[in-house]
Amino acid sequence: MQGMVENKVQTETGPRHVMQGTYLGSRIEVVAGYDILSDSWPFHIYVHHSSGQTSRLSQVPTNYVAESLDSAFDQGFEFAVQFLTSPADAP
Repeated sequence: MQGMVENKVQTETGPRHVMQGTYLGSRIEVVAGYDILSDSWPFHIYVHHSSGQTSRLSQVPTNYVAESLDSAFDQGFEFAVQFLTSPADAP
């Protein structure tokens, strides 16, 4: 990962698992849930910018899928950091 996401905390558990952290002044939120049919963890990524805007980095339904909850969180934060550090998408 290019940078370190700070203040990571899991804010929800249950059917919906949510972990959030901060990077470059933006709050990143990764939301995952277990899919019994595919035995995988689809996840969504939201970036809440300091300007008040929110960017959703995943499609509906999501195209991001991981093999475990930890992997979903790790990949979600990694994609968000890439989004925030790419020159074209900087808030």
